[in-house]
Amino acid sequence: MSPSEDDSPFATACRAATGCEFIRALDGLRRSRQLSFRQVSDNAGGLVLAKSSAHAMCTYRMPKHEEALRAFLTGCGEPEEAQERWVGQWRRVTASRANRRPHPAAQLVQSSARGFSPPE
Repeated sequence: MSPSEDDSPFATACRAATGCEFIRALDGLRRSRQLSFRQVSDNAGGLVLAKSSAHAMCTYRMPKHEEALRAFLTGCGEPEEAQERWVGQWRRVTASRANRRPHPAAQLVQSSARGFSPPE
């Protein structure tokens, strides 16, 4: 099976170009281990991960911090070596997101605000 045909959670993370695709990979990892969000939270060990944070990382929010991602990965049973590879992919996707231009609506708000001065 070629890497493009590999639909394992980590292969999905490697192909991820957007936060949504990376989130899909995280949820795929959790599902492949047949874990509930509570189990991921409980399995995080000494790392703190709320059940709601595990849910958010699998549905709508990219992990904001490496520690949160590591807690999730620990909760899913990923060994340290595998975690390093996941973190590398997370950094890649996060960096590409940071380099994107803002949404056009955000640019409009910013340009409109330039000429605005608050009333005195």
